[in-house]
Amino acid sequence: MGKKRQIVVVGAGVLGASVAVHLAWAGAAVTLVEASEPGQGTSAVSFAWLNAFGKRPFHYHDLNRRSMQMWDGLVRRLGGDAGVTWGGNLLWAATPAGAESLLAQVAQLHAWGYPARLLTLDEARALEPKLVIEQATAVCHAPNEGHVDVARFIRACVKTAVAHGAVVHTQTQVVGFEQEEGGKLTAVVTNKGTFPCDTVVLAVGADTPTVASLTGIEVPVYHTFGATFYTEPLPPIFHTVSSVHTAADSKMQVAFRQLPDGTLVFYGGSHGTAADRSLGRDEVEVAQVFAQAKTFLPLLHHATIQEIRRGRRPIPQDGLPIIGFTQAVPNLYLTTMHSGITLAALVGEFTAIEMMDGVQIDLLAPYRLERFRNVN
Repeated sequence: MGKKRQIVVVGAGVLGASVAVHLAWAGAAVTLVEASEPGQGTSAVSFAWLNAFGKRPFHYHDLNRRSMQMWDGLVRRLGGDAGVTWGGNLLWAATPAGAESLLAQVAQLHAWGYPARLLTLDEARALEPKLVIEQATAVCHAPNEGHVDVARFIRACVKTAVAHGAVVHTQTQVVGFEQEEGGKLTAVVTNKGTFPCDTVVLAVGADTPTVASLTGIEVPVYHTFGATFYTEPLPPIFHTVSSVHTAADSKMQVAFRQLPDGTLVFYGGSHGTAADRSLGRDEVEVAQVFAQAKTFLPLLHHATIQEIRRGRRPIPQDGLPIIGFTQAVPNLYLTTMHSGITLAALVGEFTAIEMMDGVQIDLLAPYRLERFRNVN
């Protein structure tokens, strides 16, 4: 048996953790480097919705859907304790224009073979009796969607990766790289030492442009603000669905999900758009979000917010993921995207295949960095 391939994975969020465990399963010698603690960056703020709803064009929708279908297998391989909840997402529109948009989305999803069922308002209320929907011009239930307890998933990935030989370094910031002529990386330089490498994976979310620039390449990623609210554990709220998104065409959209331990997670505003309206930067916005949330779930009048997590959400310039090796730095592999939670199962497995088997997966062709080469 030859020497194991030395792979340094930078970033222990949901993508880095998934990549690390898949590489460890594949037989690589994995070093996982994290600037803070696993899951404390963007992953901690994510709403963690597993979905392919509204993902366009078709190849991107299909990528997300494939990953959704891979989650259960990944959870089983991790021992079954990764906090995935299925049940579907309930969403609605509040205006005639919003209804027209939602109906068009559903029609497109049906054409692509994606389950999305239109409901009457009475059917929606019967589906979730504790949810107050005063009015709606269109309602949709996408039954195959779910969400993830991200902290549990990352812990399971890191624990399993370590059991397969991975070494984890926390509170370890990358400050540079050792690099040969021609761009190849030979080591990752950190504040706690230098780690030799055959290959490097960057899974650092909104920090991707900064860290990648240390190798001499530019990665066009911007970030938006996000804030996610966590209550104390509550009795079960939802009868059927696993998540709810209130009307996006109302004064403030609120999204809800409940973790297996009863914690209710919600946010107010919009996430992941160029004109981001995420709310929660200050106490005024916190009060606005909480007040709006109570109009949909009156039980929140008796609940307490235990934590508000704030952070940056990475979004590539064209909205699509950036996945794969770079031409300028041939042994640098990028994994940066907005839909990191949904795509984590697929990206972990596909990254390991491309790196360990020396192949290029056709499904990832639209997501290479080089697509930006001729973009001004």
